[in-house]
Amino acid sequence: MYLLTGASKGIGRHLLERLVETTDEPIVAFYNSTLPDLQHPNVEWCKVDLSSFEETERSLGAIKTPLVNIKFINCAGVSFNAVMHKFPELEWEKLLHVNLTSTFYICKLLLPYMRTEGYGRIVFISSVVAQTGVVGASAYAASKSGLWGLMKTLVQENASKGITCNTLNLGYFNTGLIREVPEKYLEDLKNRIPNKALGNPDDIFKTIQLLMDTTYINGSCIDINGGLY
Repeated sequence: MYLLTGASKGIGRHLLERLVETTDEPIVAFYNSTLPDLQHPNVEWCKVDLSSFEETERSLGAIKTPLVNIKFINCAGVSFNAVMHKFPELEWEKLLHVNLTSTFYICKLLLPYMRTEGYGRIVFISSVVAQTGVVGASAYAASKSGLWGLMKTLVQENASKGITCNTLNLGYFNTGLIREVPEKYLEDLKNRIPNKALGNPDDIFKTIQLLMDTTYINGSCIDINGGLY
């Protein structure tokens, strides 16, 4: 089964649509607001506030899909922009909880199932922002780079149990949070990318497919950014 967070919009929504097209395996899709309009026999929607460990634990325990052959794609994420010396403390805590701490929560809850079965595939969606730094994105960059350390430790602790975990460092794609970027900054951004264009999110899906089908790509940070550094 696939478990996908952030499935109601942006890159997560695109990944869900592609999974529906390409797999007969059941998909558990997490969301946090209005029930999305994509309804499919293979998709079980699960409403949950991922920043709460108790709610996440309760929601996982309530899903109807058996927790076997687990493939977890962590795509949930929020953003908030402010220069560091003016960054609101509550916004920092909220963003870190959603983007980083919730990932720990889900892994903590899923790993016992994976370890018992001797199989698991985990993919964290990170960002080029954590590599380059962007003005106003201190919390976002910190949360996304935190996924690297979480992934590396998870691999050391669980690789012998048939579990892989990798991180995708995404550049800028024509979906999702890119819509919040001002037009002037977006044009400057495109000029920094070697092919002068935003990415196609299907390249993210193809990379995830590869990681789901392999056993020896493990503990890797894979850049999907069109050569942007």
